[in-house]
Amino acid sequence: MIKTLLNLPHVNEALSHCNETVCLHFADLSVTVHSNEAMLLAGIADYYRSYLKAEAHTTTSLNVYVMEQNAVGDELDWLDVPREEGKQGRKEGFIDVAGGRWIKKFKTGMAFLQRPDHSVAAGPCASNLAQIVNFINNQFLNHYLREGFTMGHASAFCVNGEATAIAAGSGGGKSTLMLRCLENPERDFLTNDRLLLKNTGPKKTELKKAEQGKGTQTIGLAKLPRVNPGTLLHSDRLRHILPESRQQALRQMPKSELWSLEEKYDVQIEDEYGPDRVVLAANLSRLIMLDWSLDSTEATQLEAVDLSVQPDVIEGLRKRPGPFYQDNDGAFADLNAIDSVAHYCDELANVDVYRLTGKIDFDRAYELIGSLK
Repeated sequence: MIKTLLNLPHVNEALSHCNETVCLHFADLSVTVHSNEAMLLAGIADYYRSYLKAEAHTTTSLNVYVMEQNAVGDELDWLDVPREEGKQGRKEGFIDVAGGRWIKKFKTGMAFLQRPDHSVAAGPCASNLAQIVNFINNQFLNHYLREGFTMGHASAFCVNGEATAIAAGSGGGKSTLMLRCLENPERDFLTNDRLLLKNTGPKKTELKKAEQGKGTQTIGLAKLPRVNPGTLLHSDRLRHILPESRQQALRQMPKSELWSLEEKYDVQIEDEYGPDRVVLAANLSRLIMLDWSLDSTEATQLEAVDLSVQPDVIEGLRKRPGPFYQDNDGAFADLNAIDSVAHYCDELANVDVYRLTGKIDFDRAYELIGSLK
């Protein structure tokens, strides 16, 4: 058990009690998760069941230690992690230590040591599996950000190696629309909320017509869709996830109240949409920005966007790396830093960008997206 967070030799000694392991595979990255609790690893393995298959091209291996114990570190003087615009309350704190940083989740008591390898999660892990998943995924994100990828706030699906990303601010409907798009069995799940993108080819104007659309690599964060109840209630496929009594209560809510309700449920893709419907990497060929509204009376429309004229359309795609990000030198980024709109436009130089406007209509949006060639 870890009793004091700031004594790193003591922390490292405690890790010797994490004798159970599970190995996860994310494209060319493998992450071995060590724990002192076998049942906790069983939950992690079940969550990541689509990412347990052996990968032939793994080039980097990392270790994550998950220590099930009582909360620790409440007495320390934590510096506040700034919240994104519009979000209130004290959510996270941090303390920098030699070679790393402790991040504290105030609501759950969980503490996370972020460092280039042998990163640590300590606290009531079993009752906070979602935070353990996020921590593992932060190691995934760090690896690819260090390799020159840019993080985007988007969901995405893939067809034959070509990805369509859907972006908006929180609560804009991107997860709901992505899941609606998966009703087409030719489409595979890529990501629910984060993707990494990297322009690896010449700009579209420099490509031959047959080569256009190639050259922007994307990798989806290995995280299941985590959606609000309105998404489930209006899906014939997913409604069963909600208890019948909850369904009845939700049907009585005004549409605007249901839309804004924060009550998260995980959607396991393999259970709901079938096996072999999850991919991790693709070429990013389209980006659809959601600019629709519950209050609009206009017809739902999909229009092409020229980023050289309207670059700010992609504002909802931008995302800060956050307090867990360490660069190649081990340094932590400015917590308020975020790549410019111009940088994102450069990364999207090979991508067709569209804006979905008018009233919120998922069935109509499904049709419009299906009509794109």
